[in-house]
Amino acid sequence: MDSIIVKAPCVVKLFGEHAVVHGKTAVAIGIGLYATATFKIEEQKLFKVVLVDLKKEIPVDEKLLSKLYEKYIRKESIDFYIKENLSIDKDILPYITILSISYCKYNCIIFGEIKVTSEIPKQSGLASSASCYTAFTMAILKANSKKLSDEEVIELARDGERVSHKNEGAGRIDVSTAYYGGYVSFSGAKFIKHELNAKPNLLIINTGPKLPTSETVGRVTKLLKERKEYAEGILDKINECSVKGLEYLYKNNFQKVGEVMYENQELLRTLNVSSDKLDKAVSIARKHKAHGAKLSGGGGGGVAVAILEAHNAVLEKELSDEGFVCIKTEISETGAKESN
Repeated sequence: MDSIIVKAPCVVKLFGEHAVVHGKTAVAIGIGLYATATFKIEEQKLFKVVLVDLKKEIPVDEKLLSKLYEKYIRKESIDFYIKENLSIDKDILPYITILSISYCKYNCIIFGEIKVTSEIPKQSGLASSASCYTAFTMAILKANSKKLSDEEVIELARDGERVSHKNEGAGRIDVSTAYYGGYVSFSGAKFIKHELNAKPNLLIINTGPKLPTSETVGRVTKLLKERKEYAEGILDKINECSVKGLEYLYKNNFQKVGEVMYENQELLRTLNVSSDKLDKAVSIARKHKAHGAKLSGGGGGGVAVAILEAHNAVLEKELSDEGFVCIKTEISETGAKESN
């Protein structure tokens, strides 16, 4: 039987996380760690969703898809939808929600087994779920030869993010970047794919488990309620980092890009969304003359991203001695695509 294979890159935020939640600008890039969805076309009138890494799977028939779709389109809220479907594993529900919309709204009626696997560290700030949902969505559409607009594909993959994160606004920049690859900025409700030639040396530094993004986002929301003017001032400065950083990327001035990254990191520390380990990783990168380094994603642990003049074995050894995992990587310019 025929198989469709789609890979989608993971996402690193260079500037603007947390501020983007409050309408400011963020800049993200797709990098060369991938989630993969494999759609094996079968003749029987049944889907099977298999999450390889989690060792979970579920058979899905037309009746379940129709039932889920009706619940989803009439939901009072994401929380209400999830509570209506507590019998379905929480890791699988986002996938079959996407599948139900694909089947009922977009007439994706080619049946088969859809396997999802990922080389992206989970819950680390690399938007692994967005990459998985993007690959999954595109595998379904390609198996059915459906040509949706970019915006429709992104919105469909975002339905997985919405359910996964229990948030209607989830996945805007993460799914857009996993889909397009390269450099993407997001502000308000608008995202822009930037055609840049900037190809910095990137080092991802995984410092270990992170807090749920909802918790670190909650810290910022709390600060806004308690000290509105102070918090808004910090968010405005983070927005300035995004704008300046993007300008320097267009000029291929990685030294200046790095300086702005350090500035952004200090502002995130002020918002109390960094961690001791992230601060340590950034400090080591600065000590070894990295152009710049900062946390990526929700913070409270997880990954930092560094831009280097050249890869540095001494730097990597010191980071390793601290218990951090270093990942050398490069920008994924093409985004989500079918793989041979």
